[in-house]
This record gives sequence, structure tokens and C-alpha cells, in this order.
Amino acid sequence: MEVVSVEPGKVKVQFKVEEEHLNGHGTLHGGYTSFLTDLISTLALMTTGNGNPGVSTDLSVAYMRSAKLNEIITIDADTLKTGKLLTFSTVDFRNEAGTLIAQGKHTKFVGGGASS
Repeated sequence: MEVVSVEPGKVKVQFKVEEEHLNGHGTLHGGYTSFLTDLISTLALMTTGNGNPGVSTDLSVAYMRSAKLNEIITIDADTLKTGKLLTFSTVDFRNEAGTLIAQGKHTKFVGGGASS
């Protein structure tokens, strides 16, 4: 995975679909896409200066197209809003043609200290 750009609330990375990223049908595994949604949106959140990676309260991914072995995928994570308690992010996955292949949405709890 290669970091392409970082700015406050945003991270862009690229990766090549490798054998270990594939499902039984020979395409990018949905579980790996979900994992990357969590990971890259959290990295984008950390660029906001919040200092708290938070905990996930909701994560969803809409799968629109498949990605095959050796394709280069670009992931754009954008922190849409960070409030006192929750943060909201979107994560777009695009193929080399720029076509949206998946879109993740991630909500995290970032407020308050530990409860007793």
C-alpha cells in the first residue's frame, strides 16, 4: 500500500490487488474492503488533530463493481464531520479508470472518557 496524499481530514492511498486479497471468485474480497474502510478512514480521522482514533459504531460498504488480480485501486477517505461524540467518514474505492467500485461509510465514537 502506498500513501498518495494526506491533508487534514483526508487520506488517499493506492494498492495493487494481490492474490491474498482475493475471494473464492478471484475478485477483491469484501472483507478486505471493509477492513480498509475502517483502517483508512481512521487514518484520515487522525489527521484532524483529534488525537483519538475512537471506536466504530457503524460501518457499511456498498459494493458496485469487482476488482481483479493486479488491478490498482485508489482509496480516498474523507472525514466529513467530527463532533464532540461522533465522527462521520466516507471512503471511495476506484479502479484505474476512475470508476467507483465500492463506497464505505464509517461512524466512530470519539467523545468522553471511559465509563465507570
